[in-house]
Amino acid sequence: MRKIIIILITFFSVINVTAQTPEIGVFGGGAYYIGDLNPYAHFNQTNYAVGVVYRHNFDNERIALRVQAIYAKVSGSDAKSNDISQLNRNLSFSSAVSEIGPLLEINFIDYIVGSLSKKKFKFRTPYLFAGITYFKMNPLGPYQGETIALQPLTTEGQETSQNASQKRYQLNQISIPLGLGYKFNLTSRVAISLEYGIRKTFTDYLDDVSGRYPDLQLLAVEAGQLSAHMSDRTLNEEGYTDLNYGMSRGNSKNKDWYSFFGAIISYRIHAYETCSKRFK
Repeated sequence: MRKIIIILITFFSVINVTAQTPEIGVFGGGAYYIGDLNPYAHFNQTNYAVGVVYRHNFDNERIALRVQAIYAKVSGSDAKSNDISQLNRNLSFSSAVSEIGPLLEINFIDYIVGSLSKKKFKFRTPYLFAGITYFKMNPLGPYQGETIALQPLTTEGQETSQNASQKRYQLNQISIPLGLGYKFNLTSRVAISLEYGIRKTFTDYLDDVSGRYPDLQLLAVEAGQLSAHMSDRTLNEEGYTDLNYGMSRGNSKNKDWYSFFGAIISYRIHAYETCSKRFK
């Protein structure tokens, strides 16, 4: 968290000196995740995403920096898969994702927020963006009509005698956003950005699924029966038979990803002057 604060302080120090035009805005759209419970299907099991954006446009007209804070929900369920092995595994999760951090935007063509001149083509542009963000997750699983936090249950035997070297995964993580968009001016103050971005994470536990099934008998003794129940929910077993002990529960070689897509409606803080690039 300290690293993120340092990054944000540095970001604001830079833009206060060199930036030209500030904007504030709101983001609304959808969110989904790619991982063990949804390996390939983009836009599958989409949930909501909302946020706020602060953007600065540089004199260069090809570069903009922004800080955004987004709150979203992601989820995945084996029951929604067409794969027989996933259907039988029968795991599911949902998690709130809170993300904050700086991003760099690279415009394909010169762009001035607030400009309405179609002759100079500075009123719209496609763009790419990338950055580094902090996010917080908290995977939950369904149990008797409620949702319960999965990380404290150590469903893969973390920190138990059978997997003592593996610590519980952290709920606070870093991600690398990468994406593209298209922005255009509606008025001399208001602009819209349509964008899609995917986040590379460095955890395989956004969905609480990564490694192998633990010994359920031992897990029940050391972590509780609820941990054993949430660890193995396969449809063709009853009780703690340990038929899956040592078998793959997930694919630990691939990290999880999550994506946001939607629209940003932003407001230019200073009025645009057509006679120059200066603002009031």
